[in-house]
This record gives sequence, structure tokens and C-alpha cells, in this order.
Amino acid sequence: MSLKDTARSAAILSTLHTAIGDQLKDAKKELEAGLKTAKAETGTQKISLTLDDGGPDIGSVSLVQPKAAAAVTDPDKFTEWVRENYSGEIKRQLVTTVQPGFQKKILDQITAAGVAEWADPETGVIHEVPGVEMQGRAAHTRMTIPDAGKTAIAEAWREGRLAAALPGLAPAAIEAGEGDAAKLRQRLAELEERDAWLSSLEAAGVDNWEGYDSAREIHGGGK
Repeated sequence: MSLKDTARSAAILSTLHTAIGDQLKDAKKELEAGLKTAKAETGTQKISLTLDDGGPDIGSVSLVQPKAAAAVTDPDKFTEWVRENYSGEIKRQLVTTVQPGFQKKILDQITAAGVAEWADPETGVIHEVPGVEMQGRAAHTRMTIPDAGKTAIAEAWREGRLAAALPGLAPAAIEAGEGDAAKLRQRLAELEERDAWLSSLEAAGVDNWEGYDSAREIHGGGK
């Protein structure tokens, strides 16, 4: 692939990447907000995806609400409890901390139980663990698109059928891009102009110029 071809590919991909990336961020925010509203108003948490009205499903998107999880909210109280009951799980450095593996085990089991209590499997003693609380976690969206759906999207893109769904990615919108993409397009134009000039020099017989060999040496790093 020539430098001209490489520059062209970089310009196209960079422009599409920027345009798609910006729209994707906005679309995901709007989608998550919409799903949260739909859940609050109608209980809807999952919707199917189609490329156009009445078309076949290509996937689905759903609002995922993780269960509350245990978290250490007061490290000092939690560390003191471990020190008093399971001193072997204390890691002493410049500061005293609980062994990460033991802390994870405690939190995982409390999360599973749903209350800030931990049953010692060896002694059967149930501890009310200080410094640990159950905390809710933010809902997030999960998009599921099987291979058949991805294939359908790719075909629609190649056939130019996504303009209505993605107006911001229409040719006019991409051509109006600014920032790095615009700079890259400008640089591409400069390289194309230089390539055309060099081609003209070669056609005019520049290789017969007495300084041609010296120029090649300079270009190759010679002096």
C-alpha cells in the first residue's frame, strides 16, 4: 500500500471513528435514561432491536439492576473486628490492613446473604461485622446483538440504509467534521499535491538531473 493509500485510509477511519464515538456516547446516555424512565413508568426493562419498523429482530437491550453488594464503609472498625477475631488475616506493614483475600471472602459472603452478618464456617459463630454495609449499585444497560444481527447491520451499512437511523453520520455531517479529522484531511491534501508534483518531475526527466544521485543519498541518510 502506498503512502497515499495509507493516508487516505487513516483519514477515513479517523473521521468515522470520531463521528461514531461522539454519537455512541450520546446515544448510550439517552438510552440508559430512557430505559430508567420506562422502568419507572411502565416496568419495561428490555426492548428488542430492529433496523427498521416491522423488520426482524437483530438483538435486544435491557436495563440491568445489580443487587446490592457489601462494602467496607468504615475500614478502622472492620480492621479492628478482624484483628480481634482472625488476627492471622491481618497484614502488618507501616499500616495495619486486612488481607485482601480474606476481605473479599467476607464481602462476597455478606453480599450473598444480603445482610452485614458473617457465619464462620469452622465455629458456626455468626458475626455482625462492623464497618460493612450493603450498598446499592447503579443500573446499567446491556446490549445483546447475536452474529446474525451484526451481519444485518454490516449489510445495511454497506447498502447505505442507515442514514435515517444515524443522521449525524451522513456524508454531509462527516465532511463538516473539525479538529483532528479536519487536520488529517488537510494533511492528506498536501501529500496528494506533493505526490502529484513529484510525479510531474519524474515525467519531465528529473532522474537525468546531475544532482539526482546526491538527492537520493541525502534522502537515504547520507551526506
